[in-house]
Amino acid sequence: MSTQSSSHAHASPSLRHRFVRLNPRFDRDETLGLLKSEIQRFQQHDNEYPLPVPWLNFKEYQLEFFAIPGEFSLNRSTSFQSGRIYGMDVTSGAAVAALLFDFYDVVDPAAPNNQNKKRKPVSGEPLRVLDLCCAPGIKLCMMADLSPASSILVGVDISPQRISLAKNIIKKYHIDASTSASQSTSVIADAKKHSNAENEFPSRVSIRLYHADGTTFGTNESNSTVKNGLVFDSNAALDEFRSRGKRKRTNKSAKAREKRRLLELQRREEDENANDITAGGNLNGKKIDTVSHYICDLMNDEDIGCTCTLAVPPFDRVLVDVECSTDGAIKHIEKNQSASSSRSSVWDDKNMDELIDLQKRLIYSGFRLLKRGGVMIYSTCSLSSKQNEHVVSSLLDECQDSFLIPVSFSAHGESSREISFIDEGSIPGTVRFKPIVYDVKGGHDSVDCLLPGNGFFLAKIGKRQN
Repeated sequence: MSTQSSSHAHASPSLRHRFVRLNPRFDRDETLGLLKSEIQRFQQHDNEYPLPVPWLNFKEYQLEFFAIPGEFSLNRSTSFQSGRIYGMDVTSGAAVAALLFDFYDVVDPAAPNNQNKKRKPVSGEPLRVLDLCCAPGIKLCMMADLSPASSILVGVDISPQRISLAKNIIKKYHIDASTSASQSTSVIADAKKHSNAENEFPSRVSIRLYHADGTTFGTNESNSTVKNGLVFDSNAALDEFRSRGKRKRTNKSAKAREKRRLLELQRREEDENANDITAGGNLNGKKIDTVSHYICDLMNDEDIGCTCTLAVPPFDRVLVDVECSTDGAIKHIEKNQSASSSRSSVWDDKNMDELIDLQKRLIYSGFRLLKRGGVMIYSTCSLSSKQNEHVVSSLLDECQDSFLIPVSFSAHGESSREISFIDEGSIPGTVRFKPIVYDVKGGHDSVDCLLPGNGFFLAKIGKRQN
């Protein structure tokens, strides 16, 4: 899980910009107008904000990010409180954009067709999408907003506190009618098209959260102390929300009812998955793999080289945004530069090998859960080659059915020129976003107009069809 713009913290004064994404279920122009008036009223800024980010902007696909002043408090913003905007760093958004769209793929005409074939953007066909380290849930919300109707999105996190945070964020943006715009005319019309009854309005996509170990999730090796526990299902949550009516709080009986329903859903899902695996499987008319041969463990123990049987159908798209040292995050850099800062990082030189082992286990787990012909993104908010290119190289070297899909963000948007804060990684086709920390007393930099975000690394990986 990489660090993202948090809606629950104030931006540092030296952070020139912070970034937001619009909730597509609200009227776009209305939201931008409200946000603009808030910034003008409370921050006395010029009327230039919010600024569209030129290098990550495809309005027709609802793929837009906007910069707002770094000191602007989202917590106090009506636009944020009402669910109209998400606080999310633009580089984190780049990972989701690369996963779901082909706009940034670099096609090599000389590459074999099965390795570098131009892919279509998200089509109307439902997808199975996995966010393997999903907390706090902002990227999962973005994937839910941009995925085709009737898609199934699954989020996994090992921490009960983090998965609880993700649950609350998803409830805000996809369940609560007042903050998700779920009662808007366009949403109801779209729901009717996918509903069997006129008076039933199911959610546009299904979102499920599991409190589980991402390194073993969805396989017959799931024997850790953390079980594959279903803790949230958006359809069940919608039903419960509607049955509650105007009552805001969930009482004890409702919580017990929710727990029973989730247990029932998980048992039913396990039975269906077992039948799929036995029968060869078919999901939304698509043939699925029944067994994924995979190196189960990278910890040099006796399990190396074994094969795992998937206990869940594999996924079309997988995001593996792993826990990292966060040394690319601007707040982390500022903290280290401050002489008064005594807070130590969770990960340092003493346990760095442990962190890299975890990252390798997660990228292998994500690839194991990826269907043949599917696409995976591996990302961190670290600038360390050991946490980035070395982890990716390990997978590419060990798994013969893996290949890199080169991507580039530096030749898109309003300008085709190179963008100074975007570099190619040491593995050609991978991307590094360099963080820029400003001196608050200094003037505007020429890079301002391109709106850089936090330090970030991403690699796009495909799985061969055969």
